[in-house]
Amino acid sequence: MEVLYKLIPDEYADVIASRLFSDKLNELRIRNGFPVRVCYDGMYRFLGKNGLCQNACDAFVASAHAAEDVIMRACEHSLYTVTDTLKKGYVPARGGIRIGVCGNAVVHGGEILTVKNFSSVNIRLPHQVKGCADALCPRIAAADGIKNTLVISPPGAGKTTLVRELCRLLSERGCNVLLCDEKYEIASATDGAPMLDVGCSDVMSGADKRRVFEAGVAYMRPDVIIADELFPSDIPAVERAVHCGIAVIATVHARDFADFAKKPEFSGVIANRVFDLFAVVYPPPNRRIAVKEAYGDG
Repeated sequence: MEVLYKLIPDEYADVIASRLFSDKLNELRIRNGFPVRVCYDGMYRFLGKNGLCQNACDAFVASAHAAEDVIMRACEHSLYTVTDTLKKGYVPARGGIRIGVCGNAVVHGGEILTVKNFSSVNIRLPHQVKGCADALCPRIAAADGIKNTLVISPPGAGKTTLVRELCRLLSERGCNVLLCDEKYEIASATDGAPMLDVGCSDVMSGADKRRVFEAGVAYMRPDVIIADELFPSDIPAVERAVHCGIAVIATVHARDFADFAKKPEFSGVIANRVFDLFAVVYPPPNRRIAVKEAYGDG
């Protein structure tokens, strides 16, 4: 939490440190000139001088340049160091914190070059929850090999926390795990060293899935590649790895399996039987994991 406290105004940090439980704080949303909101234990509330509150009138109101202040603190006042991630809509910070950014996009030739005039940020906090994958891991690491698994959940339900724990557990079982940590939030590597426990995994941070999958298959000989937030453009790389005999565990945004199955951009995933298991993570207040076999009832 010390990293978070360095990113935000002291009055916010003091309240969070004295009145909230750090393991329940998921997000801190700061919008210039508007009340500050937090996602706490899966529910959105406002943050005020007395802690959590339901009414906006009791909340802290962010300053006119609050978003810029957070970003400049995160990059240590060197915006050029985060240009590559900023144009993708986020800025990474130490400890696995990812800061979503909104503002004015600078576009040239149809490509976003950067973002300026920052208007809001969403500070997302990672959590290490050891044991959260204990029931799922034996389903994935079956006697006949590691099953290709897609973890499905809406944003903020805990899928990144789950795959982080799967990295640790599978590596402890002796698997060669290659982790594609594209946004620095699973392992949160700093100077090449993971700040979060992903076991004895090989970690490639900051590179897109296509490059990690290609290099991994060619040179690292992984038993399984683990990646977060799958997009349609990533599917060819996943399919190539699977066809090479390498297991893949990835995540995708959807409410549940039925919602995922309706997405036309992922129709080939089901038709081509890319994944053997689908694990649906349901958010609070009914947090649970439901596993569906791709070719059975599960």
